Amino acid sequence: MLKIATLTTRGFGSSRSRHNLCEKVVRFTSIMAFLLRVGDTVKATKRSLFSLCGKPRALPALAFLIPTFVRAIPEILMGPFVVGFDVLAYNIPNTLLWLRGSVSAANFVGSAPLFYLLLMGITYAGVPIVFSVKVLSPLLLGFLGLAVFYYAKKSLLWSSRKSLLVVLFATLYFVALRVSWDMLRSELSLIFLFVTFFFLEKRGGSTKNWLLLSFSMIAVVATHQLVAVIMLFVVLLTTFGLAFGRDAKEATKLICCSMPAIFFFLLVSANYSLSLGVAAPFISFPGLTSNGWLSLFGFASKANLTIDSLGFLVVCYLPLLPLLYLGFKRRISPHLEAWILWILIAVSVAVITAYVFFGILPYRWILLLTFPFAFVAAEGFAQLTKRKDKIVISSAMVFLSLSFVVLPSGFTLPYFSLFSHYGPASMLQNTVPLSDCHDTLNALDWAGNNFGNESRLLVHDAFYGWAILTINDEQLIPYGYNDPEAVATELTQNGSGYQLYLIWWINGTGWHGQPNVPDSFAQVYRSGNIAIYSLNSDNDVFSLQKTSDFPCSVESSKRRLW
Repeated sequence: MLKIATLTTRGFGSSRSRHNLCEKVVRFTSIMAFLLRVGDTVKATKRSLFSLCGKPRALPALAFLIPTFVRAIPEILMGPFVVGFDVLAYNIPNTLLWLRGSVSAANFVGSAPLFYLLLMGITYAGVPIVFSVKVLSPLLLGFLGLAVFYYAKKSLLWSSRKSLLVVLFATLYFVALRVSWDMLRSELSLIFLFVTFFFLEKRGGSTKNWLLLSFSMIAVVATHQLVAVIMLFVVLLTTFGLAFGRDAKEATKLICCSMPAIFFFLLVSANYSLSLGVAAPFISFPGLTSNGWLSLFGFASKANLTIDSLGFLVVCYLPLLPLLYLGFKRRISPHLEAWILWILIAVSVAVITAYVFFGILPYRWILLLTFPFAFVAAEGFAQLTKRKDKIVISSAMVFLSLSFVVLPSGFTLPYFSLFSHYGPASMLQNTVPLSDCHDTLNALDWAGNNFGNESRLLVHDAFYGWAILTINDEQLIPYGYNDPEAVATELTQNGSGYQLYLIWWINGTGWHGQPNVPDSFAQVYRSGNIAIYSLNSDNDVFSLQKTSDFPCSVESSKRRLW
């Protein structure tokens, strides 16, 4: 899960602060130069794009290419580094560990492993995993756009232009881009979900359609649990509608078609419960306080959870409010309306009763609301009659999306930082901002070159993916979002003879709700804002200030990542 915190504000009086400020200015200038270079290309292709929009046959290609191109921009600007928190913190480590056999049956089945199986297959074939996810991320958004396009055109019978319009809202609105930033499993599952909706509309056809519907439902369940819940709720309401509409035969067929997916979902849920160590799918909010990451969100009470969740809902969809108001005046689709209804139920249950589904906080449901809202917003946009209104709204949407895609940390819109613990203010980061990526590699390379056999590195979730790509995983002790000092103390009390180290930001600059390092750790190496600390160590402090005499250069670090 994503837990991003803003950088602690620092003064500008010191030389180090001035250096950081200059570095940010240089990086911002380089990004602007990149945008100016591509500006001429954009202008040159503008007429071609408008020409293509007038050709219905070309619109499906645009539904794929436009989201793919936009999602590729942060991948290009990030250079060799991965985009997305969950991608680096969980997807990559899990894939590498599972390839080595380090996974239990409960964890494997309970994780809805289809995405991992795909990534494992690509990695096993010899493709570097970092390269894989950097290419796969834009492609997934492109295929999602294609699935949305054909659902709107074939199932809702919308025109090709209107179908392309909903693709733009469903893939390029900043909330949809937030989903594409690191929720790759959700994206893949959403692709299968729209395929399921397509066959659900054609359920009265041949046996082949029923079989394809059943397989697509299984694919949804096999890819992501939350999207599977949405799908099953939609199927449930569809079945009730058929039964009460005196079409019992069709309802019976739909139930039979859904049974494999339902049984598989129960299997996934049971194994997920085993992996979490809980007996019920709904966990009360007080029961979550033992998890270290929850303290990051700052929920001191149920009221705090309610206010925070509702505030995030408003921030996500306030820019779409005029279009949603117009769009809701017309019926869109029973499937999409059921989708919206379920998310409102799930969020309401969480904020009213403080019970959450398998520990999933409401913000995850709120993010998934962007896709049915995209259809409502497209319907509302189509009802605008004044060209001026369309230009103003289009410009606002483009401004929000481009700001989220190209502006680096430190230059982001304040609007995106209102709920930074639920999502990044910029796509140009993973578990650390782009400005700290090289320093993170430098610090881990130093650790790899200087650690002995009895050395162990305590790694927060933010650095676990980095570390497993650069250091022997047997020398890593992941501690999630817990207190590293408490973990180190427990290890010492249990008789651990290891020399313990910690990787974190230098004091005053830490992310993820931990601006400072506990006093029991002493800094032994530093590269920029990233440092290696030793528990109760008297070692000398090493420092690197962007010099070229580092024993493992940035280029070699890149090769190790790729």
